[in-house]
Amino acid sequence: MKRFDYKTPFILITIGIVLYLINSNFLKFLFEAYPRSLELTFGRGGWWLTEPAYVKIIYVGFIAPFFEELVFRKLMLGRFIKKEQFVFGLVLSSVVFGLWHMVIGWGILKAVDMFVVGVVFGLVYRKYGFGGSLLSHFANNWVALGFMLL
Repeated sequence: MKRFDYKTPFILITIGIVLYLINSNFLKFLFEAYPRSLELTFGRGGWWLTEPAYVKIIYVGFIAPFFEELVFRKLMLGRFIKKEQFVFGLVLSSVVFGLWHMVIGWGILKAVDMFVVGVVFGLVYRKYGFGGSLLSHFANNWVALGFMLL
């Protein structure tokens, strides 16, 4: 695991922002090219879109990234790293991360999308630890919040 230096927070925040931009632009392309994909992505997952701004900020900005990094990276992936089974743990934790998004109401395409995001956060976790993946996840979600609230 790499130690933090003065550049590390910038790198981690950039990873989160770039991940969001790639993800959102890919989904935008998918929605325009295949309108049915919109329903397969959102399912019931947009429940919080009509909530007041403070609910979005608390949930998307703080609760979701902390809970997801704790469960899917620190507890789940961390266990496999200790057993020297990183690749298996990365795939499993990313699949479960994607499925988690279906459990909370998103569609199947969001689960696939979140699998890819889970892989990136898992790689960040391996290199920078819990604080690193958490910072990247926060950056990702706060950019999403910015677009949502503006």
